[in-house]
Amino acid sequence: MNSSKPTSKSSQIMKMDSIISKILRTIFIFIIMVSCKSKDSKEPIGPNIIFILTDDQGYGDLGSFGSETIETPNIDNLAKEGVRFTDFYVHPICSPTRAAFLTGCYAPRAGFPDVHLWGSPFGLNPDEITIAEILKTKNYSTACIGKWHLGDEDVFAPNQQGFDYFYGIRLVNGTQKFENFSVPFYRNDSLLTMRPDHSRMTHDFTEESLSFIDRNKQNPFFLYLAYTMPHVPVYPGENFRGKSGHGLYADAIEEIDWNVGRIVEKLKAEGIEENTLIIFASDNGPWAGFGEQSGSAGELRGSKITTWEGGVRVPMIMKWKNTLPAGLVYSEITGVIDMAPTIAAAAGASMPDDRVIDGKNLLPYILDQKNEKKPHDVYYHYAGTWLQAVRSGKWKLHFARPEIRPGRYGECAGWHTNNAGILNEDLLFNLETDIEETKNLASEFPEIVQELKNMAQMARDDIGDYGIKGKNSRPTGSTYLELIDITQYPNSEYARKVEKEMLTEMLDFQRKRFDKLSNSNKPLNSQESEELEFYKEKLNL
Repeated sequence: MNSSKPTSKSSQIMKMDSIISKILRTIFIFIIMVSCKSKDSKEPIGPNIIFILTDDQGYGDLGSFGSETIETPNIDNLAKEGVRFTDFYVHPICSPTRAAFLTGCYAPRAGFPDVHLWGSPFGLNPDEITIAEILKTKNYSTACIGKWHLGDEDVFAPNQQGFDYFYGIRLVNGTQKFENFSVPFYRNDSLLTMRPDHSRMTHDFTEESLSFIDRNKQNPFFLYLAYTMPHVPVYPGENFRGKSGHGLYADAIEEIDWNVGRIVEKLKAEGIEENTLIIFASDNGPWAGFGEQSGSAGELRGSKITTWEGGVRVPMIMKWKNTLPAGLVYSEITGVIDMAPTIAAAAGASMPDDRVIDGKNLLPYILDQKNEKKPHDVYYHYAGTWLQAVRSGKWKLHFARPEIRPGRYGECAGWHTNNAGILNEDLLFNLETDIEETKNLASEFPEIVQELKNMAQMARDDIGDYGIKGKNSRPTGSTYLELIDITQYPNSEYARKVEKEMLTEMLDFQRKRFDKLSNSNKPLNSQESEELEFYKEKLNL
């Protein structure tokens, strides 16, 4: 991957821009530290904060959210002892959700509306101020462990975005049922391997998390633990494969649950459970079409990449023992954009005031049960930069899509436009009575349709829409400054070079993996047997 970096003047300019950005961010952090300094030198220390994010876990894939097949006692116990959010929204694909989490903004506003291709020179702009950087103003130790997926170049890496420690992958772990490209694995900025063992990721990420907690238990810490599972290729750990009795996906979820339990037990053993805010969520709905490697959205319609409820509504739980009410079910509209403001408030820090922040601090709404105000009067559902739907209260409006739009790489790629489907008319649903989004009420409530359209127009002007730049949207980070129009990247010489390298590496790995499985001295398990057939087909053998 690193061999593909541009060596042109643009790369040097990006590095210089990065240095300037770091200086400006340092000034910002200093100002915040001074402004937040308590007059009393005994400034209270904020809670430890752990944000656990799974990858492609469906709304219906926890016992506390209705699963009757997957056993998740440890995560369910978080809900029992904390707050379960029933109407929590994310973006329909992973990278935008991660950008929204870190910045407190809708991803198109923060300049990262879509997933970027393997080896691309794009990432979360260094000018963005992440929640990790904000927590540094309160002397938090910070770690990102697991999946980053907000830029592979060094300038966009977690260690450059407010995290003291990073262990994991900067890319997605795969796009097919079995491994199909290399996944560079890092400790901080040091490359450890190009081919990590997928079946060890959940275990190893947890071990690193426990070590981080142990090293920082005397001071406030922020742990962003982003598991790669149950994103394809699904590889449960050796001790969990087949354990659930309901397929690889269920095995992977139950392994995650067991490891979440280990983290909670560590907090208890160290006597810091009551001073730790734990948040658990998924980055988007389940990825459909992969058989036993796909999850369930429960009774919700749709899946990953779509803006139907099954693609954007995910399980979310918050536990802060003896601070947040135990067993509360919160059903107002909330979203991943609220996480940074909520975490900042819990730590006694402030979000930046030099830019628009979309998220809200959820703590006042949760702690004051008599508070009749809602965090959001409206919530926008973007697929890439394409504003496809809007929700206000119980009403959700999907806008007519009479044709499949061309994909726009970096803004609204083909996976969004092709999965959008054709909608010949606006669709209005009452989610209180029709959570499956089946009965169109647009003709019965034209005034509601118009009201939601008016709300959508405000978002188009402010954040943007497909082909429309919003007045308060911010740019994607790039080390390839010769290419001003990011949508033209796939046709560039740079992209062709990177694609050739990727295909060469993929083919070499597939041959090696095929040979290893073909010549194995021990019987193959069912997953390995299927994998062998997969490579036979890929290699035309």
